[in-house]
Amino acid sequence: MAKIEFLFFDLGNVILPFNHEIACMRIAAEYDVPSSAVSEWVFNSGLQRAFENGEVDRETFCDRLSELSGVNLDHDFLLNAISDIFSLNRRLIPLISQLRAVNFPMGILSNTCIAHWEFALARFPALGQLFSQYVLSYEIGSMKPAALIYERAIAIADVEPSRCFFVDDRIENVEGALAAGLDAVLYQSVEQLTCELRIRGMEFNY
Repeated sequence: MAKIEFLFFDLGNVILPFNHEIACMRIAAEYDVPSSAVSEWVFNSGLQRAFENGEVDRETFCDRLSELSGVNLDHDFLLNAISDIFSLNRRLIPLISQLRAVNFPMGILSNTCIAHWEFALARFPALGQLFSQYVLSYEIGSMKPAALIYERAIAIADVEPSRCFFVDDRIENVEGALAAGLDAVLYQSVEQLTCELRIRGMEFNY
C-alpha cells in the first residue's frame, strides 16, 4: 500500500453532518406549504443538483424555486434556510487537528453549492483553519462520482493518485475515487477512519 501524501475529506456527513429535512420544514412553515412539496421543488426537480454543479447561481436558484412554488420567495431567507442544516462532527476534529499540527497536506473534496459553502465557512471557522485546499463541485462544474472532479483533486494535491487518500460517506463516490486511482474508503466512524489511516502507516494520539 502506497504511503499517503495527501488527504481529502468529504464535507457533508463526514465533517459536517446535515439533514435536508430541516430546510424543507423551515421553508414549509414560512410559506404555509407541505414539506413534501418543498422537497419536490428543491431536490426532486434537480434544482439543488444544478446548484451544486455550478449550472445556476444563487439568484437563478431562488428565481427557479419561486417559479416552481408559484410564490415570490425571499432570496436571503431561502439561501439561509437551505444552508442552516449542518452541525460539526466534533469527534473528528481532534484527528484532523493532529494532522494539521504537523502540517500534513489536507483538503476538502465536496459536492456543494456556493450557499452551503459560504455558510459553512462562516459558521465553522475550523474549515478555513484546518484545510489548505478545496475542490468544490460548484467551482469545478463536476460532481462526484464523475471522473473530472477527482482528476482536478489529484492535480491540486500534486501527488501520485495512489498516494492521495479520500474518505466519503457515499459508496458511489468512493468507487469513483478508486476508479480515478485514489486510495479511498467509506466513512463509517471516527474510530474506523483512524484505523484505516493507521493501516496506511499514520500514527495518532487518539
